[in-house]
Amino acid sequence: MGDNDGGVSPPYCATRSLCSLRCSLRKGTYRLKTVKERDEPQGEAEGRTVLGVDRNVDGYLAVTSSGAFIGNADLFNHKRREYERRRGKLQQQGTRSAHLTIQSIGSRFANWSDDYLHNVSKQVVAEAVANDCDTIVLEDLAGIRERIGDLSKFQQWAFSELARQITYKAKAEGITVEMVNPAYTSRQCSHTECGFTHKQNRDGDEFVCQKCGKELHSDYNAARNIAARYLQNRRKSGAGGATNHLALKSGTMNGSGDFTPTASRG
Repeated sequence: MGDNDGGVSPPYCATRSLCSLRCSLRKGTYRLKTVKERDEPQGEAEGRTVLGVDRNVDGYLAVTSSGAFIGNADLFNHKRREYERRRGKLQQQGTRSAHLTIQSIGSRFANWSDDYLHNVSKQVVAEAVANDCDTIVLEDLAGIRERIGDLSKFQQWAFSELARQITYKAKAEGITVEMVNPAYTSRQCSHTECGFTHKQNRDGDEFVCQKCGKELHSDYNAARNIAARYLQNRRKSGAGGATNHLALKSGTMNGSGDFTPTASRG
């Protein structure tokens, strides 16, 4: 797209994969899982590649810094409204039959919601694996509540549950999950040579920087900022974020803002 819009990175640096077998009990049967674990080398695991993920209450449920748009938040909310509408009508009847039906449709909706988030989280982790990422970066839920004041309890649960599912699926792939403060990630230009922050930069799904003119999908812009913030935090803490990389659409960018296109990576 004309500047650092890229997406993958070098293989894991100085790490080795270990496999441990774990059993989990699900519906009365044991399922054997292979869980990948990585030893942290000395020096705080330099050379990491991180994937930023922006979670949403409308549009796409999750958008990654590598340019993947995953899940349908509007469908998710529609299913919830339909369930609440049916439950409300049944509650007005006040019969035992209506009560049993409420329990039944509630169980079906809960199962559907869990399965839908399972599929979304699975795709997020698959995107991280495909881009050789060592770390997935999410927004801190406390920050999200402050940024989106009208989140319903259901939406708060969905945010939390999606993070939980991403975390345990990522762990099975040897990938860590980190949280960052999401303040202004939706308003800040993710172009490394700009970084201008203004509320007029974003208009719904469209992000147009009022300073440099950069145009992106607003959620993709936020996902880039989320990953970049993690790298910046590591640099400030002395953890060496300059040698870590942010997975973008067509290459990687390190903590110093240096971009490497996909074709140039070894």
